[in-house]
Amino acid sequence: MVFALGTQFLGLGYELFRNAKFPEIYLKLNLNQQLINWIFYLTVIFALKGFWLFFYFPGSIQTIIEFFPIVGVFILSRLAGKYQKTSIFVKAIICMIAVTFNALLFAYLRVEMLIPVLVFLIGYFLGARSFQKLFSVKLIPIFLVVVLFYSFFELFGEKRSQIGVGLDRITQLNTALDDEFEVFDEPDGNLSAFDRSSNIAQISAVCGLAVDNGYYEGATLAPLLVAFIPRFIWPEKPTIALGVWFALQIGAAVETEDWFNNSVNMTIPGQLFLDFGWIGLAIGSVITGILLKLLWGSVGFYKSRFNLLGTYFAVYLILTAFLGLGADLQILVTFLALYLILWFISMVFKKRNEVTLRRSNLERK
Repeated sequence: MVFALGTQFLGLGYELFRNAKFPEIYLKLNLNQQLINWIFYLTVIFALKGFWLFFYFPGSIQTIIEFFPIVGVFILSRLAGKYQKTSIFVKAIICMIAVTFNALLFAYLRVEMLIPVLVFLIGYFLGARSFQKLFSVKLIPIFLVVVLFYSFFELFGEKRSQIGVGLDRITQLNTALDDEFEVFDEPDGNLSAFDRSSNIAQISAVCGLAVDNGYYEGATLAPLLVAFIPRFIWPEKPTIALGVWFALQIGAAVETEDWFNNSVNMTIPGQLFLDFGWIGLAIGSVITGILLKLLWGSVGFYKSRFNLLGTYFAVYLILTAFLGLGADLQILVTFLALYLILWFISMVFKKRNEVTLRRSNLERK
């Protein structure tokens, strides 16, 4: 009931203001072969950034860099679906493989290995605008990758805390595969991908905390109040990790040398219910739906001219929706932070274009 009602009220909030939107994010470019090539090259380069990018940018700027290869896969697969050109399809496949390979070597979360395939299929379908295209023979290898992922899910979950990153991970995983039968002799030790996709356990734990401790009256939202303070202003700002906090509350995590060994998502309806009960669940879900509508209205996703920044943010919103709309309300902070950064970039380009246009007009005169 918590999750079902929360989802319904979220949808209600989304529909309340059909035409509402934040100021548009845009960087409109002429889509041509040269631009497609640039997107392809940059996607592959940043997809393999684990081999050459050895430093991190602060906060949401790093998120934008991390997400760039996913956007590249989406753009190319969407174009491949729209124009049905083999050359673009091959570029999209290469980019998808590069992003998946990087996730296999460096990712800790298993879903990161599946995301490139999911993004490719979403983009291809939206470009083709036909379910029939998804049953094309050339997409069969992609569906085989999905099947292999589910067979690999439990093994990687068992071994990921014991293996390193980079090329060494391949050797270590190969060793783990040799012991595969020993791993699966203990069927109760791990959850399959289908088990992990269910939120019944998380919502049940939320309700258990509410019964045992009462409603938390905003305690889970308190860390989000400092989320927009840049870390260069407050270097000692504590890490905001609501999933870790929740895992500790329900006894599903322990502290390790570097951090904690687990993170459990409350879901947005679950967090609202834990903090404020049924009334808070309804009001909070409606507000969340309104905010999502305002954000989606800013991307201009279906406009005819190619909008790079709008597409970037749209892909982030679409993918998050497909993966369950975030682990908790912390995702809304991420949404707003990314929106503000991309909007600022679009304003910079707008001012630059206006200055260029004025100079051009003056030269003509």
